[in-house]
Amino acid sequence: MKTRIEFYQAALRPVREIPTVRHLGLGVLAVALLWAMALGWQTVHNHRLSKSNTQLQLALGNAEQHITGLQQRVAQLNQRQDDGQRRRLEQDIRIRRQLLGVLGQDNLVSYAATLDDLARLSWQGVALTGLQLEGRAMTLSGEASNAAAVPAWILGFEGRDSLVRRDFGKLDIHRREPGALAFTLHSDGVTQ
Repeated sequence: MKTRIEFYQAALRPVREIPTVRHLGLGVLAVALLWAMALGWQTVHNHRLSKSNTQLQLALGNAEQHITGLQQRVAQLNQRQDDGQRRRLEQDIRIRRQLLGVLGQDNLVSYAATLDDLARLSWQGVALTGLQLEGRAMTLSGEASNAAAVPAWILGFEGRDSLVRRDFGKLDIHRREPGALAFTLHSDGVTQ
């Protein structure tokens, strides 16, 4: 014979209350508190961001003043450039132009435009000490008074047709002795 066990008892059933005005008021109060907390957090976050922005703007202003000061010092150093170095550079240019005239007359007619363009570049802070031509490849080596002089010198290539067409893919700058930098600039060939 089977016996039936019933686990359900009506007395254990939870009582459901009908929502009243009090429940509605508590719900509105909870939503208002959540909204006030979110608004308060957003206000605090915005205040922190504005404070951080102010500090960054002050740091930017200080950095710009520092850069301006450094630029003025660099300008002063350039004005104090040694006249002996200037005379040496002018003599170097004169010798290179004479060499260019000799080389452009005979066998190196194809390199004459490149050598002429190199001779006409501004040489402030840069002294070319070597030029190696191997087929289409060209390697320039020299000395610079500072590391920024070499990129400035390379920017002068833009106005020269024979140098603009070359793809200078490798630049090596290293300090040889205190105050002197040596550089090597290599081009594998001419681009079309």
